[in-house]
Amino acid sequence: MGWVDNDSYSRWNWVDFESSQGQYNWALIDTELTKAKARHGRFGMRLMPLCEGCAPHMYNGAHSSIPDDLAAASNALIGAPPGSPGENYVLPDWNSDAYLSRVEALVGAIGAHYHDDPTFAFFDMSAYGNWGEMHLYPFTSTGGPYETSTQKPITVANATRIVNANTKAFANKLLVTNAGNPALAAAIASTTPHVGIRVDCLGSDGLAGGNVIMNTPGATDQWRVAPFITEWCQVNLGNSGADLFVQGETQVRGYHISMLSSGNFQKPPTTTAETDAFRLANVEAGYRLRTDSVTVTFAPSQRTSLGVAWTWNDDGVAPTYLGWRVVVRLTGPMTVEATAATDLRKVMPDQPLIESSMLSVPSLAPGTYTVALRVEDVQSISPPMFLAMQGRDADGNYVLGTIDIP
Repeated sequence: MGWVDNDSYSRWNWVDFESSQGQYNWALIDTELTKAKARHGRFGMRLMPLCEGCAPHMYNGAHSSIPDDLAAASNALIGAPPGSPGENYVLPDWNSDAYLSRVEALVGAIGAHYHDDPTFAFFDMSAYGNWGEMHLYPFTSTGGPYETSTQKPITVANATRIVNANTKAFANKLLVTNAGNPALAAAIASTTPHVGIRVDCLGSDGLAGGNVIMNTPGATDQWRVAPFITEWCQVNLGNSGADLFVQGETQVRGYHISMLSSGNFQKPPTTTAETDAFRLANVEAGYRLRTDSVTVTFAPSQRTSLGVAWTWNDDGVAPTYLGWRVVVRLTGPMTVEATAATDLRKVMPDQPLIESSMLSVPSLAPGTYTVALRVEDVQSISPPMFLAMQGRDADGNYVLGTIDIP
C-alpha cells in the first residue's frame, strides 16, 4: 500500500547480548542502529530472560536465555512447560537479589550506552517472564515446574524493582511494558518517562485477558501520554465467535492503539469484511495530523512579526509521542522560515489543538508570498511528517495559500 516503514524492532535472548557478567555484545544493537539510521528511522528492542521455543543456548541440558554465570548465581529452576516433556528450560529465581542486581546492571548499561543516541528510541521493558513479556505462561499452568518448587513467580515488590530499573535507565526513551506485569500500577504511575502498554492479542475477546490492565488506576487514559502497542492474535481465543479482524478494528479505536504488528495471525483476511477491517485498523492506528482553519496575518507596523492562528486535528486514534517542530515558510520576493512553538503531542483525536501565536521573521519586503508549513522531526531523524492533507511537495511543505505584504 506504499506505507513507509523506517522504524525497526528486534528482540534477543539475554545471553546473546551478555555472554557473561559485564561482557556485552554492543555490535548486536549497533548493527540495527546503523540500518535504522540509513533508513532515517528509529530502533527499539527487548531482551528475553526466558524464551520458550526460541532459546538455542543450553545450560545443564536445558534451554537457557540467560548467561551461564547468572543461571548458577540465581539458583535457577530447571523444568518443562506443560505438554512439552523433555523440553527443559532454565528459569532463574526471579526474586533473588543475584538476579535482580544483574537486571539493574544490564538495563543500566544499555541505557547509559545509548542515552545520547536518539535513533535508539524505544525499549520494551525487559527482564521478567516468558519471551520477556512479564508473565510466566505456560510454566505456571497445571503440571508446570512451579507446582513442586519452592521458587515462585516474581513478587509485586520485586517487579516494581524491575520497573524502577527500566524507568531510571531509559528516562529519555519511549518505554512500554506488557500487560502481564504484576507491577503495572508502578509503571503506569511513572512520569519520567511515561510508560506505555503492550498487549499481544488484538482481535481476541478482551484482548485474550489483556484488557485487565484497564483496571489499573490511570491505565484507561495512559494512551494520551505513552503508546499502546499490540499485535494480531493468531485466532480469536475467546468464545464469542467474533471475527478476528472485524473485532480487532473496533479494539484499535477503543484502546487507542498506536502501533500494530500485522504478521502474527494464522491466516490472512479473506472476506470483504475482513479485508476492509484489516486495512482500516492499520490506517486508524497511531496519528494522522492535519491543520484546519489556518489564518496568517501581518501588520505593516510590525514588519518582523507574523501572526498565525490554526487548529490542529488528529484523524487517527492516538497522538504522536515524539517532538516535532512546525515551520512556516514564505516564498516570494524573499524566502523566510519561522518556527512555531506548537507542541503537536497535545493534539488528541478527541481534542483538537487551537492556538494563536506571533512568529519572529526578518523584515519582510513588500510583495505576494506563498505560505506553506512543514513539520520537522526535532531530532532530525525522520523525514518531514506526512500530514493528512493534500499538496505536499518534495521537501515536505504543504501550501496553505498566499499573503500580500504591503
